[in-house]
Amino acid sequence: MIKALTGLRRSGKTVLLRQVAERLEQRLEWAGRVVLVDMELLSSDPLREASAFHAWLQTRPRGAVLIDEVQEIAGWERLTASLLAEGWEVWLTGSNAHLLSSELGTLLTGRIIELPVYPLSLREFDVFSEGRADAFEQHLVWGGLPGLHELGLSERLCSEYLRSVFATILLRDVVARFAVRNVPLLERLARFVASSVGTPHSALSIVRYLKSQRQAVSVETVQSYVRHLEAAYLVHSVPRWDVRGKRHLEIGEKLYLGDVGLFHALMGHSGDINAVLENLVFLELRRRGHHVSHGSVGELEIDFVAARDGQNTYIQVAYLAGAPETRDRELRPLRAVKDHHPKVRLSLDPHPIPTDDGVRHGDLRGFLRGGALVPAHG
Repeated sequence: MIKALTGLRRSGKTVLLRQVAERLEQRLEWAGRVVLVDMELLSSDPLREASAFHAWLQTRPRGAVLIDEVQEIAGWERLTASLLAEGWEVWLTGSNAHLLSSELGTLLTGRIIELPVYPLSLREFDVFSEGRADAFEQHLVWGGLPGLHELGLSERLCSEYLRSVFATILLRDVVARFAVRNVPLLERLARFVASSVGTPHSALSIVRYLKSQRQAVSVETVQSYVRHLEAAYLVHSVPRWDVRGKRHLEIGEKLYLGDVGLFHALMGHSGDINAVLENLVFLELRRRGHHVSHGSVGELEIDFVAARDGQNTYIQVAYLAGAPETRDRELRPLRAVKDHHPKVRLSLDPHPIPTDDGVRHGDLRGFLRGGALVPAHG
């Protein structure tokens, strides 16, 4: 099968691909037969057409070929299909979900496995930070792109870096790839997503907001632009799950950023603490292989319904417990769920808050550092 590392540009796919190449080279049967090509290098320009790449590869002993940013090759779909048929071990990276999951998936149904690469988790951020005491606070502000650690987490440099990464993704993975004409509208839409993370919306509600900002746009254009942002992994959509009806609803999806550092790139600051924490929990759930929805119980909303291995977990995310009446309001949606799947409230409270209603309280920091989603007690 073809192995495809996919994810946000600058999230670490290239380094992982190099590590895979090194591992393959260490195996006796692969020694001297591993070809690694970075399509972003100027030296790779002669290989940007499928036939030229294929002809060049025939001069080398057959083994493993690893192609970084494969979408830069015109006709890469046929190229990779042919290489697989010829007996090559094929590894790819790509920064565009539409290409890898749609075009290649159609051509090679059942012969490709997608390995999503997310920005650094808090646990990984701790390792990169080499034990600095404020790692959690820095992660909240700057997100998880590995390149930040080359900048010493300097405020000025990190801000410039994140703006640069966003601009590169927008222009190369969205505007150029999908021939987007109205770039200011696309940028405004991305900022709207950042300002409304965790809030259910519809294409119509976005259109109404943009019209209030004197930006006339159709529902179809909004839907198309949101999907383009998704394809570049700048945005993730989360469908709405009717807990009682046990079905997904077509309206009221939520949108989350591909990395919380994008709050800085889009709004110039780190965002509302509750939105940042909710975004981080979403990314961690996806990183662990959960299928994520947000729940609806009548008029009540549950932040996340995380499904894996046949079990749902209902999750509310909060900064701190707050006053008892506030806490009760937050817990009401979980209490309204009548099935026996786990119900968890994640917060930054230093101590668990006891309850007798079946809702467990988890340490949000601990979860983001790799701890269990459902605490044994609390």
